[in-house]
Amino acid sequence: MNALRAELLKAVTTRLLLWFGVGLLAFLTLVLSIHIGSTDPETLGELSTQRSTLAFGGLAAIVAVLIGSLLVTAEYAHGTINQSFLAVPVREKLLAAKLAAAVLVVLVLAVFVDVATLVIAELWFHGRGLSLHLGRDTMTPFLGAVGASMLAAGIGVGVGAVLRRQTGAIIAILLWLLIGEGVISAAGDAARFAPGHALGAVVTAHASGTRDMLGVWPAAVVGLVYVAAFCGAGFLVVLGSDAPSSGD
Repeated sequence: MNALRAELLKAVTTRLLLWFGVGLLAFLTLVLSIHIGSTDPETLGELSTQRSTLAFGGLAAIVAVLIGSLLVTAEYAHGTINQSFLAVPVREKLLAAKLAAAVLVVLVLAVFVDVATLVIAELWFHGRGLSLHLGRDTMTPFLGAVGASMLAAGIGVGVGAVLRRQTGAIIAILLWLLIGEGVISAAGDAARFAPGHALGAVVTAHASGTRDMLGVWPAAVVGLVYVAAFCGAGFLVVLGSDAPSSGD
């Protein structure tokens, strides 16, 4: 519990988290404004369109994977990981605390983004003389965004533990999101099981899957498998390292 409190304190006192939040809010405002402002009123009145609009809160998952990785790699970059291992000699315990801290921090972030998404969308709909119908059908993506963000944070912690280099981890994550997911789409049905595709399916939260996208529960299981795989590999790498890296 002390290790978890320490990791939470590290996470919430870093300015990087604030900048992530501000940047995400600005980007969310931009994409929602473009989406709602450029869509005709008749289409915006459809429940399916409103559901997809509120699913923009899933952008939090992109930031979540970066936050998860940085909670690990930042300590290597700044040379504080040795002190952390001295304070918590059992490395498994320290890494588990980082995983829990990442998930909790991202949980709060995802809820904040969901609220921001709702407020921005409501303002735009009101400004265009439209009503935003809030019900189970349209609000489900909010829960999906929270779940996907928490899974993404876990994957990020695993990636950070495997690579242990701050710049390398960020580049690897961004390359996969920008290029890897697009390339793997050529694999046909198998693309549904890629990390980004699976988390996207969690966000959209459709009960039934399609040829291009898994249903929400199979997607959540796939996401958990990725969390277990990356974190398991990361734990083995950190446990097997004699001397932690001290910089980028």
